[in-house]
Parts: sequence; structure tokens; C-alpha cells
Amino acid sequence: MTSRPIRFLLARLTPTRLLIPLSIAALLAALLVGCVSFKNTPQQDYTWAMWENCKQSLVLSSGLTVNRVEPDGRWWTNSVMGPAESDIPKLRECMNAQYKANPHLAWLKARQASAQPTSAGAAAATGAPAVTTVALAGSVALPVWHVGDEWQYAYQGPVDSGSYVWVVNRIETLDGEPNYVLKAGTREIFQRVSDLANTLERVDGVAVLREKPARLMFTWPLSVGKSWAESHMQERPVERSTTDRNSTWTVDAEETVTVPAGTFRTLKITWRNKNTGNMVTEMWYAPDVKQWVKIREVLTNGIREREMVSFKLK
Repeated sequence: MTSRPIRFLLARLTPTRLLIPLSIAALLAALLVGCVSFKNTPQQDYTWAMWENCKQSLVLSSGLTVNRVEPDGRWWTNSVMGPAESDIPKLRECMNAQYKANPHLAWLKARQASAQPTSAGAAAATGAPAVTTVALAGSVALPVWHVGDEWQYAYQGPVDSGSYVWVVNRIETLDGEPNYVLKAGTREIFQRVSDLANTLERVDGVAVLREKPARLMFTWPLSVGKSWAESHMQERPVERSTTDRNSTWTVDAEETVTVPAGTFRTLKITWRNKNTGNMVTEMWYAPDVKQWVKIREVLTNGIREREMVSFKLK
């Protein structure tokens, strides 16, 4: 029997079509029971919830189901060529509609609000360490990242939503200076070790963004009231375009912020267009996790929000 892969779904043989000896079936059942004890990732929980929503409204004549979800949220069905073929587009359409109606970040916030977690509770729900929120002592120094550090985010914007993980993959020399290389799928983001300035982005090994000079999202040490300005050019080689920017950044305040990863003491930093005074980005940097935990970006077609879901530091 031939299986049939489709977008976001990888085909598997229908379990009822497999003839398994009783002893082997019992062993498999035991293994499945054991697997239940493993904790799902937030992406898995989200996808399973979207499937539950579809089950309430979707009428499928073939018995087609979502029967497995990968840690990154990709889902599989029990589809095979034959009766299920006509139901596959219906299932895909329903899941896509659920993703659109329930953006990942909004879903996480709603779940968090309904549980009313404490800082420790929120951290436990996402696998992150609990964080004690106390006032920041004076200025905040440049963090040191290590290969293997990672931060997971959920986002929603005017046209899409989802999640991704940044992992410090390596340190690479660029233009004579060491850079941390953050990987998210096939995207690589280069940030200078000396100040975390953004220098380069690649997708599938191809440069898609160059900052000239490097974009100073921070000047260390950080403290409330500090500000800095920079003129730089953003070059997008694939699009064959450049953008000149005159920017100012200000550390506005010290704030306690709650996101799906927990509750953190942060410094709020605002990036503005120096020529117009319009806001470009609001960012909340948390020293305890060596990274920003929340960001709001003003795009040409609306606002995009990103919040930290979990983190792991070496």
C-alpha cells in the first residue's frame, strides 16, 4: 500500500490495516503508555489543541485523523491512498483556519491567563527555570552567550503567526571580529560578540541582510535614561535594495513583564526613527535570560508581537 505525503502531513499506514501478534501489540501498548509521560513542547500542545477544535466541527467520512505531532508542531495523519484522499484537503483547510483564528502567541496567553500561573508556575509549564523578579541593581552589563544557549519565541503579526527557536550555534569571525551565530531553522543571524550589534543574516547560506555599519540595538552597560543614535544602511542583496536609517534608542524604564516563559524584571528599550520620531520597535530586555523577552515591531501593514516561550542557558 502506498502512503501519500501532503503539506504539513506525512502519511502513515492506518493502524487497523496492520496485523500485529498479540505479544508485540501488548509491548507496543506499554511503550505508548510510557510515552504519554513525556512532556509535550508548547508547539505540540498548540497543534493538538487546533486538532481538537477541528474535531468539533469537521465531518470526515474516512476516519482521517491527526495521529502524531512533532516537537516543532508539524503534524501527521493516518492517511492512505483511497477513501481518505477526498478528506485530506478538508483537514488541511480546517487546521489552517484554526491557526489563523487562534495565533500561537494569543493561544499561549489565553492558556496562561486561564491558569493564572505564578512566575514559577509559568516557568514550570514551559520547562524554563523559575525567575525571581527583584529590582535591577544599577547598570546592566553585556551578557556572555555560550554555544547551545537557546530561546524559543511565539509571534503574531498582520499576516501570520507561529513560533521559532534561536540557538547559539557557533562563534564565527566576520570582518575581523568574532560574531555569535544564532540559528533558527535555515536562517543564521550574526551578532557581534563585543556588543551584540546585528551585522548579517543568511538564509540557506545566502546573505539576505547586511547592516553597514552594524546595527547597535544596545550600548553597554544599559541603564534607565541612557540613549544613543546611529545612521546606518540596511542592504538586502537578494532584493537588490538598500534602506538608509537614522535611528535613536532610549532605555525608557525598568519594568516587570510576564510572558509565557515566566515573569522577568526588564529594561524597556525604544527604537525610533530619528527623522520623524515614529516608533520602530519596543523591546523588553531581561538580564536573567541574557535576551529580550518581549518585542513589538511597527511594520508597514501593522504590529508584530513576539514573546519568549522558554529558554535554556548553558
